[in-house]
Amino acid sequence: MKLLLDCLIYVLVRVFLALIGIMPRLLAYPLCEALATLVFWADRKHRRIGMINLNIAFPEKDEHWKKRILRQSFQQIGDHVVELSRLPRLTRDEVACRVGYEEGRGLEHYLNARRQSQVVLFLTAHISAWELLPAAHALHGHPLNFVVRPLDNPFLERWAIRLRSRFGNRVIGKERSMRQILKILKEGGDVGFLLDQNVQEKGGVYVPLFGHPASTSSTLAALALRTSAPIVAGFIYPTSRRGHYVIRFYPPIQLRNSGNPQKDLIEGTALFNRYIEEVIREYPHCWLWGHRRFHTQPDGSDVYGATDHRQQTTDHRPQTS
Repeated sequence: MKLLLDCLIYVLVRVFLALIGIMPRLLAYPLCEALATLVFWADRKHRRIGMINLNIAFPEKDEHWKKRILRQSFQQIGDHVVELSRLPRLTRDEVACRVGYEEGRGLEHYLNARRQSQVVLFLTAHISAWELLPAAHALHGHPLNFVVRPLDNPFLERWAIRLRSRFGNRVIGKERSMRQILKILKEGGDVGFLLDQNVQEKGGVYVPLFGHPASTSSTLAALALRTSAPIVAGFIYPTSRRGHYVIRFYPPIQLRNSGNPQKDLIEGTALFNRYIEEVIREYPHCWLWGHRRFHTQPDGSDVYGATDHRQQTTDHRPQTS
């Protein structure tokens, strides 16, 4: 039954994206934003999670501002759906027209990192049309490999891999990926990580995000310390002109070994979160507020109010790494 359900969902998603893909952008954006707004009002669970996250991140803002930002974040996902529907037919000319690099914080920082080292590690997040970022960068002549968590639906997963790999990029499954990543780096390939999602204790360290402990993957910092490769924080954000985007690359980050591996790991990961937080503060409506980013907490509590079963098995909780 699960296989049949997964197949049905896959067919519905493909048909929907195909219809949106052939629709003029002038109609596609309003339609997807309207559908996203309906989801916003219907999805009480993620509205609640989003408001808790916004209360943590922006305690100084009033309720009206937070609700508006949360609604806009759903609508931004609608815009992202339009961009996804266009990825199969995306061309170099269209990218040159619709996606540029930020002046003063753009391609020059990536090229500078490339001059410093044979490989570059990327840091990014689920901000704005994040699937468009590696595709556009590849069409500008710089393909990369990026680490993602496989989708639960196997049909959608195979389709997503084909779509993400279309422009020369390569997808690396998150589970048991370290050996493959090291091989790619040894061959001179760039590797990117999305670092803005909650991870279990065994896979990360607790570092601040908006002043609150956030369990964050330590893999990127560990790789940077092990290989001495520079890290480039890169994000995509929308312009005032609908359907047009800008890629921002910060200057290369070089982590230093102090001789204390755990301290270096925590400090490096905390630095990465500061880059992510800066962009979210600048474009708050572009982040996925409905994700339970602060679910895993050092004291076993749950800021979202659900029962935390880890409290019942304290003696068996994995240690922070």
